[in-house]
Amino acid sequence: MTRARSAVRSVAWNYGGSVAAVVLQLGYTALTSRLVTPAAFGAYATALTVAGVLSYLSNSGIGTTLLAAERLTRPLTSLALRIGLVSGVLCFLAGQGAASALGLVDAMPEAEPLLRLLALQFLCAPLAAAATAALRRCGLVVAVVLLEITGQFTGIAVSATLLISGSGPYGLAVASPLASGTVLAGSLWLLHRQRLPDGPRPTVRELLGSSGFFSGHSLFQYMSSSAPLWVTGARLGPTAAGHYSRASMFTGLPLTFLATGINRTTTPMLAENRGSSPQAVYDVVCAASAVGLVGFGAAAGLGPAALNLLLGPGWTEAALLVPVLAVGAACSLLAAVGDSVDQARDDRRALLRSQLCATAAAAVTLGVAALQGSLLLAAAAAVTAPLCAHAAQLLRWRRHDTVPVRDVLHAHAVHALAGGSLLVGCRWASAGHLPLTGLLTGLVTALPLAGCAFLLRTRLPLYAVARRRGLTPSR
Repeated sequence: MTRARSAVRSVAWNYGGSVAAVVLQLGYTALTSRLVTPAAFGAYATALTVAGVLSYLSNSGIGTTLLAAERLTRPLTSLALRIGLVSGVLCFLAGQGAASALGLVDAMPEAEPLLRLLALQFLCAPLAAAATAALRRCGLVVAVVLLEITGQFTGIAVSATLLISGSGPYGLAVASPLASGTVLAGSLWLLHRQRLPDGPRPTVRELLGSSGFFSGHSLFQYMSSSAPLWVTGARLGPTAAGHYSRASMFTGLPLTFLATGINRTTTPMLAENRGSSPQAVYDVVCAASAVGLVGFGAAAGLGPAALNLLLGPGWTEAALLVPVLAVGAACSLLAAVGDSVDQARDDRRALLRSQLCATAAAAVTLGVAALQGSLLLAAAAAVTAPLCAHAAQLLRWRRHDTVPVRDVLHAHAVHALAGGSLLVGCRWASAGHLPLTGLLTGLVTALPLAGCAFLLRTRLPLYAVARRRGLTPSR
């Protein structure tokens, strides 16, 4: 199998796993929204936010470091696993302490036991992240994807069973620890069977110096992306925050899985030449452009009807935010892939610069939203932040000849035109109908648009990439 076909096979499996995970999560969301009260959801969301911050600290960027390493060796992998174990135990203890502090807040007493349950995942998740990253570098992408899907399914199945049996919100908190435990058990078994080459023994300082930067960068991104929700809750109240969180979940789920899949697939490929091949960088960015701008363009058009159907009545305001947040998700995917390129190039200054641009853009947009009291403007921060980050990436790439930026902009324009056509067509067709009717009408409208794209496929930049890589017939 050629390297190009191997890379495409990895991307296909990662995307397939992402689609399966998104479907599972959306079904799980539809079920839990009918079994758990809004107040209980609020307590769970609070606990989940705290656990989210700790998760970035527990992972320590070890997985990214292994994916970006020039050569995977046994000493490097062993040290990464040990660091993952220690950081996981420390974050588990920190989670228990945070739960005690959270229990002192009288308005949210149910959050304390939920956070204690969620903190159990830290005993497994950092080790699992390191082990699966090493397996991906060994070429076992298919096995890892299947293992992660199995973990997701196991956690969701047990959680749903507990919720149906009347466990209340506590059933929500067991899904993540069970999924992490399943992935850890399978990944350690597979990793034990691999014969990794010997090599120099890295020190903890060397590994943490690299992984610590990536972990801090990811934590900074997480807090910046969470800022619109925090500002919405503080300025517009919990109801507006609830609408924003539901709409953000709808677009954020596929974004998270797509960005993670691209990062895990492309980082090892780019790390082989430290991201110094302009053609390889262009191909990766072009693929992300097609998936993000076309895919989320369709999501922007079909999303309002789909979210109303998923959540039921009473969530119309959340559905209206979906087109804006879907555009933001497309921009976020491009910025995330740009970060993968800069990580492979080990250009930490570029990573910091793009993140600072994103933070500044989000701060300005959220400041205007707070002054105007506008939920739509708060959602717009999800567009302006990643858009400015990607613009900063393109400017730096142009100065350092990392990639032909003019070709990248052309690919973005063509894919944006295709995605915009889907957005306008599907939104126009589904407007004014009941959720199910609107979704079906939008899907029917998308078919001729997809047919036109197929007939004109030879003009799409992504098709040119696939043809150059030998992935399509020459005639």
